[in-house]
Amino acid sequence: MAIAKTIRKIAVIGIAVGLALFLSSEICSPTATAQPGGSETQVLVGLARTDSVRLACSQKYELASAQGNQEIPAHGTVSLECRRGNLRLTVSSAGTVLYDGEVTSPVFITPAHASEAASFAVRDQGNSNPGFPGQEFRGSAVIIEDQGSLVVANLVDLEQYLWSVVSSEMPCNWPKEALKAQAVISRTYAAYKGAISDTGNVTSADAVKIWASESNQVYRGKTHEDPRAVEACIETKGQILTYQGMPAATYYHADSAGMTESPRFVWGGDIPYLTAVEEVPHESPHSRWEAYFDVETLNQRLKGLLQGSSIQLITGSQPGVSGRWLFLDVATGNKNVNVRASEFRSLLELKSTWFSVFRKGGNLDTTGHLNPGHEIYVENGTSVQAVPLPQCIMLNPGSTQSGAGGAAVIAPAESGAIRFVFQGRGYGHGVGLSQWGAKAMAERGDNYKQILKHYYPLTDIETWW
Repeated sequence: MAIAKTIRKIAVIGIAVGLALFLSSEICSPTATAQPGGSETQVLVGLARTDSVRLACSQKYELASAQGNQEIPAHGTVSLECRRGNLRLTVSSAGTVLYDGEVTSPVFITPAHASEAASFAVRDQGNSNPGFPGQEFRGSAVIIEDQGSLVVANLVDLEQYLWSVVSSEMPCNWPKEALKAQAVISRTYAAYKGAISDTGNVTSADAVKIWASESNQVYRGKTHEDPRAVEACIETKGQILTYQGMPAATYYHADSAGMTESPRFVWGGDIPYLTAVEEVPHESPHSRWEAYFDVETLNQRLKGLLQGSSIQLITGSQPGVSGRWLFLDVATGNKNVNVRASEFRSLLELKSTWFSVFRKGGNLDTTGHLNPGHEIYVENGTSVQAVPLPQCIMLNPGSTQSGAGGAAVIAPAESGAIRFVFQGRGYGHGVGLSQWGAKAMAERGDNYKQILKHYYPLTDIETWW
């Protein structure tokens, strides 16, 4: 039985996840060739793309390339620069140059002996943005030439990679069960993205399937490892979420503010285990937020969409289960532009796509578009109550239009400069696990398995390593 289970796991790690093919390029399928099962499971993490890099090694390391091997003494440095498709390599120690010449890509810089103390630090990173100056990383450095630049990557034990990811992605003073849930989904996400790797399958930059940034998972190396996060990883070692025997797409975000969202209303398409679910009631810094933009700033942020036109009105359309907008209509003096809400959010750096928007000032009528997932406050004669917008009856159709896409409203004019006000909820895309929601579940006594089942129904927890 154990042998059959291992064979099944080895097979599925290299099979594409058909359920995700209809989603955006951000949602990919696992393509790793490394075999689950064993203590040597490694992940290849992209750190930066740059034109040059200088690394310092804490212990004795070995550099390997097609030209042969080169020993790097403890506290030695390695400098690489991209030149005409090859790499200019300089190895130095205590001010003495030990090697200076050209090598071909890829280059592997690996600890000579297995040691918890072994690490390499990034000293300089050319023109990379963002960079990792001064940060230390366990495992090996992998340098790959790609179209005239260098891809700097870290080949590291998967569990040690998670020590930094969980420490970076979730506050480590949060309940242990929330941290354990984060550990499982971060481990699963790496497997889902196809990041499981070894030196044998690293031949080009295409081998880098996951990056150390918010676009994938934040990873800051050995210098950012909290003991509580490490414990959470150790206590869930090797566990991942699967759907029909394959790694699940364990997307997560900071706060859903009460309701998660289906990927249909974020990226398009459905995944059975990423349905919209209600959360345990909780408050966070992201439960309610406001953002303000004067017309000039708003036009500047959206200039790529509007081509010089001035914005007059913004309305949402096709709200999801929670109310998060799928699209936004931006009206100018002579045309309307329809834009995907996720792109709009990125351009304005808004916390989420779950918001109402108002135009105020200029002694013009205040106009706005209310989100159907938000309450409005109604006076019933004795008190003011919060009422869901769909339950409201519009009494003045001449100034208010309602519908499935929210409600357009008109209010008295205000003085001052014209400005657009966004009143929103939550932080992130809203799909999958809500970190603040997981915290609330842990605080009421739920364990990490209950948290995971809530946010990823239909999935199973399996131990793969």
